[in-house]
Amino acid sequence: MLAKETTLEQGNQLKSDAKLIKSKEKLSNRKILNVNYKLRYAIYEGDNQAGKKVAKESVIEGEDLKNLLGKKVTLKFTGKIRCVDCGKFTKKSFNQGSCYSCFIKLASNDLCIMQPTRCHYHLGTCREPAWGESNCLQKHSVYIAYTSGPKIGITKEKKIENRWIDQGAVIAIEILETQSRREAGIVETFMSQFLSDRTTWQKMVTENPDVDDLDLLFERDKFFKAIEKANLVMMDAKNKEIPITIKPSKMKESFLFNYPILEYPKAKSLKADPDNPISAKLIGVKGQYLLFDQGVINLRSYEGYEFSLDVD
Repeated sequence: MLAKETTLEQGNQLKSDAKLIKSKEKLSNRKILNVNYKLRYAIYEGDNQAGKKVAKESVIEGEDLKNLLGKKVTLKFTGKIRCVDCGKFTKKSFNQGSCYSCFIKLASNDLCIMQPTRCHYHLGTCREPAWGESNCLQKHSVYIAYTSGPKIGITKEKKIENRWIDQGAVIAIEILETQSRREAGIVETFMSQFLSDRTTWQKMVTENPDVDDLDLLFERDKFFKAIEKANLVMMDAKNKEIPITIKPSKMKESFLFNYPILEYPKAKSLKADPDNPISAKLIGVKGQYLLFDQGVINLRSYEGYEFSLDVD
């Protein structure tokens, strides 16, 4: 829901600043993280159709991916897909890893997960109320991250930098905290007037943007004031407006990320095909993508897929 008190003048000022201010942010206000990735293998008991969801103790940590950089890697899809929710074999994956049954019945696959403002827990129609309470009715963060450009986003990750790494962000900072996912979604919708809420993957995986002059502390404070002044509200079960609760971030510094990348590839998407394995030199890892000298593959798109990995 948009703000009641946001004036045209205020909105135009925010839009004019949407590319982020170009005043130097002190290096002392940045925390630099060198990102590292490791392979993880999921072990299922047996190979039957019933399947079984992978227990934490059945996930084995493997080799550090930085040790594979510069080497020829062959990644082959075996043709098998398991549901990441129930463990059953499925001919097709829905919503990044679910079988159709889990896709239509689990709250984690409901439309409101992608569109938080459409949360319907307060109406008593949540698919799994207990899941909603432990996931959606928890504190969420609203943040600015620079992926393919400046973007707005939300997460409930307690270690928020994990979310930024997952998105391939180069630099990021938390703006504020809300009491629920729905409230965070309302803030995100308001902010999407001024900043994108999407990442252009082609740009994110093929370049290393210069962010030395970006002052995210200044941007964070500017946008928080705008959000606070907007007096954002949400509707309750009786269709009455109630104010959302926001709390300014206590973060004193932005996060700057260095990814293990030897060189940047061309923007070509590689697909999982049992008849055509990917065989190319691994040149980097960024966000959800493996970067090869022939293109890139988004591993998040293949959750639940079984692959074999060979290194020359």
